[in-house]
Amino acid sequence: MDSSWNTTYRAARRQYELGRLRDAVARAAVVVLLVAAVTGFTIGKSALVWLPLTFAVAVFTEWQGRVWMKGARRGLGAGFVALVLPLSILRPCCAADRMAALSASCCTMPSVCWVAGGALGLALSVVLPKDAGGRRWEAALGTLLGVTSVTVVRCSGLFLAEAAGLLGGVLAGVIAASLARALLDRTRLTV
Repeated sequence: MDSSWNTTYRAARRQYELGRLRDAVARAAVVVLLVAAVTGFTIGKSALVWLPLTFAVAVFTEWQGRVWMKGARRGLGAGFVALVLPLSILRPCCAADRMAALSASCCTMPSVCWVAGGALGLALSVVLPKDAGGRRWEAALGTLLGVTSVTVVRCSGLFLAEAAGLLGGVLAGVIAASLARALLDRTRLTV
């Protein structure tokens, strides 16, 4: 009797997980279609090569559920903001004709990308999901995965230093604000 219950439980659990995976794939497909549409319009077809990463992150976080999913959804939203940032903000020193061609003679300004990424990361840390179970790091990691999976698409049109600046700024902003928030919560508990 006990083994039949275990067999039934395993079969039910497998079906449950497969259903969650199907839902995750469907939601990830919607995200990738949106990112592809925005990317095709703002950056061009060359950046579409990064979409499998966006798909994989969306499937993983949606399948994990709870805090991972909530964090990644917020990160994906912030990634859309980075995706539509015009090059005139990321490269304010370039002339419009050179910027359109992304030529090597166009200036690069990784510091501006750091600032833009940092501002986005700090703003993102404000909307990190709260979890009473103390799983703040899962929320932060989900958020970082989500924002990185879309921001990397934006960064494919930038030079290496600018891409590193934008991604690094986002990561630094989220990490710094998350640490500050954790310390604030800890001091509130001890007082």
